[in-house]
Amino acid sequence: MKAVVLAGDGTVRVDDAADPQIVDGTDAIVEVRRTAICGADLFPLHGMTPGFDDATILGHEFAGVVVEVGANVERIQTGQRVVCTSTISDGTCAHCRAGRVSQCLGRALFGYSGVYPRLDGGQAELVRVPHADRCLLALPDEVDDESAIFLADILPTGYGAVVRGGVAAGDVVVVVGCGPVGLMAVMCAAGIAGTLIAVDGVQERRKIAERLGAQAIAPEEAAAVVGDATAELGADVVIEAAGSPGALDLALRQTRGRGIISVVGAHFEPDYPLDNALMFERELTLRFTIGDPARDRDQLLASIAAGRLDPAQIVTHRLPLDAAPEAYRLFDTREATKVVLTP
Repeated sequence: MKAVVLAGDGTVRVDDAADPQIVDGTDAIVEVRRTAICGADLFPLHGMTPGFDDATILGHEFAGVVVEVGANVERIQTGQRVVCTSTISDGTCAHCRAGRVSQCLGRALFGYSGVYPRLDGGQAELVRVPHADRCLLALPDEVDDESAIFLADILPTGYGAVVRGGVAAGDVVVVVGCGPVGLMAVMCAAGIAGTLIAVDGVQERRKIAERLGAQAIAPEEAAAVVGDATAELGADVVIEAAGSPGALDLALRQTRGRGIISVVGAHFEPDYPLDNALMFERELTLRFTIGDPARDRDQLLASIAAGRLDPAQIVTHRLPLDAAPEAYRLFDTREATKVVLTP
């Protein structure tokens, strides 16, 4: 089969790889119909994932058709259209039993190795899915494959930022960073917030945020615009979806007293200089969220099927799997906001 792997020079290549096989009785094999590039796919590309094996097949956002199931798979059947969670979970550890599936002690991320146990991903023609009954969700006819891939990761992540941020009706909400996850947060907050402001330095991303219902501004405008919208109090909730120290700095300073900073941008800085004086003076809450597709995907799927959410509208580029090197270049340079690949 064809599969996307690292080329070892800051690029990717499409290689021939062995077709995946059933290893455990709880496995399933999925024929991939649509897959997408996520910001997390760029970390190993740029050498930011310690111990990453370059032979690992990339990608954790994919939807397709089940072509084979293991002997112990009970819920999922061959021939079903499915979407897969971005991570696997065992369902038996203390975190899973308590409903904290995103913190599963046995978790692994599709398309990753090194920081997690190696698990080949879905930027390929076929993919092996462990714990298939837990990870795969059957799709209704009303939801196409392209819309479904958003359920794998970024739609539940953006939704989680809104929920864990405590966004309430009428709130002033600021989303800092309008990459794909930030745009999902904008989409989920748009029906709740009284005032919704999206902040990003890329004009094309701001245009998409405006279509989703936000007032979109550049970072240098944030202090003035948020101040005008709140009589200088600051926003009720700021969602930080960029994953950079500068974005977190901005978020902290645009939040009102006793407000919430809901962080879904990926942060790995062990020495971020958190302003404790500001946190204490304003009694701020700083909350980090990974996103929990296993918990939230059913209700989000229902919203897509009913037409209340349309995540596919942020897709800017659609390319064949063979064009993955160019797709990664476009995404990495921010010429593309969201790229979908078709094997």
